Amino acid sequence: MKRSVVITIVVLLLIAIGAFVGYRMYTNRVPNYADETPEINVTTNEIADAFNKDTANASKRFMDKIVRVTGIVKSMDSSAVVLGEEGNPSDVVVGLDDRNLKGIQHIKTGDTAILQGKFSGYSKASGDDLFASLWATRKMDYAGVKDKKTLSTIKK
Repeated sequence: MKRSVVITIVVLLLIAIGAFVGYRMYTNRVPNYADETPEINVTTNEIADAFNKDTANASKRFMDKIVRVTGIVKSMDSSAVVLGEEGNPSDVVVGLDDRNLKGIQHIKTGDTAILQGKFSGYSKASGDDLFASLWATRKMDYAGVKDKKTLSTIKK
């Protein structure tokens, strides 16, 4: 009888600990990278050049870092902005954090914008022709639009 009570208490304790850890993991929010101090300040041309010269070193330099990138807005939708230069097939696709979506109202296609987020990847298109193989995309997530004068995240 005593042994079964101890086993029951241990099992209930393990279930409670598991439930607590699961709850903490589920409710844990990702930091707002747009409000953090950037580890790297770069333009869209500089990031494209870095990957064109040496993909491995550029990946080490940028991957999982907080990056502030300045470039011309090529296109945008309700939750992402594509930065790049006219005539350059390489883009930086910046996915906005839900907390920073209002910042997109302050920019339009053709504007020079400053965005900041966590660099999350690089992909290069493949294709039979030369042009298709030049196309490359750099991705940033959890980002926000920065005010050009104060460099604070636009949230209003």
